[in-house]
Amino acid sequence: MPTLPTIKTLPNLPALPGLDAKPFLASVGAGDVAIERIRERVTTFPTRVSALPTRVSTEVPAAVAALPQQVQEFAQTFPTQAKELPATLRKQATEFPAKAEKLYDELAARGEKVVAELRGTTKKPSTKKPAAKKPAAKKAPAATTSTPTTPAASTNGSTATTSTTTPAQTSLEGTTNA
Repeated sequence: MPTLPTIKTLPNLPALPGLDAKPFLASVGAGDVAIERIRERVTTFPTRVSALPTRVSTEVPAAVAALPQQVQEFAQTFPTQAKELPATLRKQATEFPAKAEKLYDELAARGEKVVAELRGTTKKPSTKKPAAKKPAAKKAPAATTSTPTTPAASTNGSTATTSTTTPAQTSLEGTTNA
């Protein structure tokens, strides 16, 4: 039985002429977005679960008390909304192609970054928001060594940046440098 090439050998494959990579890159970008959202949900899950009893005891009674007023407001605005619905749908239908194309382009660009990172040609920019730093007390600097970022030549002629910092902080998303 023949052995399949590993991912480490795939970057050495030649580019195929005439193939549009944009659909593939958009699907990779969509997958990256999905993974990012799943990671966010997983990391916030314990906090959301621990807050549930408090939310149920405070928000549910308030929502039940506000329900009759919301029904009255809906009954008053419904005829107007029903009359405006065809115009709203026409407007959304004319805007949809431009929005879809913009999203497709954004997903393809994101997928291109992911593929470049997997190939090792560029460093992936952080898509996470930086965490708020606590005010540091005046102490002696920790024994953290940092090497300045320097371009490193790769076999295909492009340059990649390398940076090392220790110690590392581990999270659900993998190891990130602190």
